[in-house]
Parts: sequence; structure tokens; C-alpha cells
Amino acid sequence: MSWLLLLLLLLGGQFTQALPSNKTAFTLSKRLNREGPYLGLVVPNPYEIAPLLSDTVFKPHPFIPYLDLAGRRFHFGTIEGTKVIAVMCGLAMLNSGITTQQLLDFFYVTRVILFGIAGNANPNLSVGDTTVAKYWAHTGLWNWQRYGEGPNDPLSGESDGSYTRKYGYLDIAEYNVPQTGSNLLNNIWYQPEEVYPVTGVPEVRQHAFFIPVDEKLFETATKLEGLELISCVNATTCLNPKPKVVTGVNGASANIFLDNLAYREFLYSHFNVSLVDMETAAAALVCYEADIPFIAFRSLSDLAGGGTGPNQISIFGDLAADNAALFVTSFFKLLE
Repeated sequence: MSWLLLLLLLLGGQFTQALPSNKTAFTLSKRLNREGPYLGLVVPNPYEIAPLLSDTVFKPHPFIPYLDLAGRRFHFGTIEGTKVIAVMCGLAMLNSGITTQQLLDFFYVTRVILFGIAGNANPNLSVGDTTVAKYWAHTGLWNWQRYGEGPNDPLSGESDGSYTRKYGYLDIAEYNVPQTGSNLLNNIWYQPEEVYPVTGVPEVRQHAFFIPVDEKLFETATKLEGLELISCVNATTCLNPKPKVVTGVNGASANIFLDNLAYREFLYSHFNVSLVDMETAAAALVCYEADIPFIAFRSLSDLAGGGTGPNQISIFGDLAADNAALFVTSFFKLLE
């Protein structure tokens, strides 16, 4: 008799199919929640979560190493004595937001960490560096202005508070080649998210653009600024300079794989954004609304279009994923 069937019988559950139904999974989740609280780990892709799950520092739950629920696999275990639930969310903002919300809805989670790789938008940073951003913004929410209107014209919906010109815009015509002539794509104005925090009044909207990470978690992460990171893919392919830990920068997320020099430079000059990815801001926003402490660790895999030749992610993506996992497991040694 399998451990799962035995456990279901002990819990009084009905084993009606080869794989557990959501009803069965909910029953198991209640049993697991009695062992909490947990720290939730959200990881975008298989090659990013694999280094963590294969590391001996991650010790799976002795009886329920994972639970499949609502289309995702939640891995239960401990890292340095801290009870964790690790889950792969998948690519981009929707998956990240849904998965983080599921983590908070289904399980007794009191803190959340997202980790993985990111693109580098800061000319002062290098591939392989591992970052601990202090603020995260969603830079993919736009009000796209019609042709003929400009910065002095109100945006559609601005009068009722739905949209704003506060955060500025991208004038696509500035990137015309040649420089003369009109550009029908006109301007893109960046917008904050409309949020409804549990600390607020239901149905009374607030707005948030740069979301701060948890101050206590951030202070703990800064203690790892001297951590030695992985430098070499193999005996002949090494990074120079050696990767370092960088804290206190700004990160941005959007449903965009950024491999474009001009847009990379725009984000850095306009928003002081040092790293770009496709998931973190969504998880940060979910935790912000739920009033759950959140932080993210991202290792830089490429220059987001700032280099020459093919994108470096094909060479340094795995190294960056390993550095992100190394950082998060080292972080647990300092976690209270």
C-alpha cells in the first residue's frame, strides 16, 4: 500500500482515482497546514527550481514530499530548519500572480521569496551578478496615446483617476531611423497598478507602482553581499569580472523578454531599473495586497540586448540559475 493511499485512509478520504483529485488535495493541504507556518518559494522555470530541489540542503517532507493542486506541484520540505513550500509558477506575469495567490490561499504561508534569473539593464552590473532589489515595478501596464496627442493632452480615463501622467512616457518617435518624420505609434504612458490591499477599504482602489520588498528580509539579505558566487560554466568559459552580490537596486517586470538595447537604456535612464524579468512584480503585488512579507533574488543571465552577438542567456542561463539557488540557500542560514 502506498504512503498516499495509507494517509488518505487514515484521514478518512475516498481514493477514487489514480491521481488525487482537488478534493483529496484540499484534505491533504489541511493536514500539512497544521505543520506550518511555511515560507513560500516561487520559482518561474524548471531549470531555476531544479538546483534547489536537487541540493541536499533541501530536505523533502518525509511523508508528503509534494502535493499537486490546481494544476501546480507544491514541494514541501525544510531548508536549514525552516519549513518551506517551493512551487514552479511558469513564465510571465499571469502565471506568477496566480501561483503566488494559490500559495497564500491554500497554505499557511507567512513569507514569500521569488528567485531565478533576470536580464541586466544596468551598465554598471555584469552577467552572473546576483541582485537583491529593494523595489519592484510592473512596467507593462500602459496607456497608449493616440496619434496627434502629446504630453500636454490628458489621457483617456485620466479625469476619473483611472490613469495618470505621473510616471512619464516612452516617445516612440525618439527612436525613429531616420530621425525625421512622424511616428503613428506615438507615446506610451506608464501606469501604476490598481490595488486593493487587505489593509485598505474593500472596493476603494489604491495605486502602486514601485513595490518595496520587506525591510527585515532585505536587511538579512544584505549580510550576504560578500558571498562567493559561481564564476565558470566549465573549465574554459568563465566570467570576468567574477559575479558579485548587489543590493538596493530597482527591478522591473513585464510580459516582455527584453533583448533590445534602446529599450534597456530607456528603462535604466527613466526608472533607474537595473534588472528586468517577467514574473517578480506580479508576485510582489499579490503579497503587497495580502500584506505578506516578500523579497526576490535574481541572478543576471544576460544584458537584455546590451551585448554583441547572440543573447548570453544560452551560455550563462544555467550558471545564473545556480547562483540564484546558491544565494537563496545561503540566505536560509541567516533567516530567523
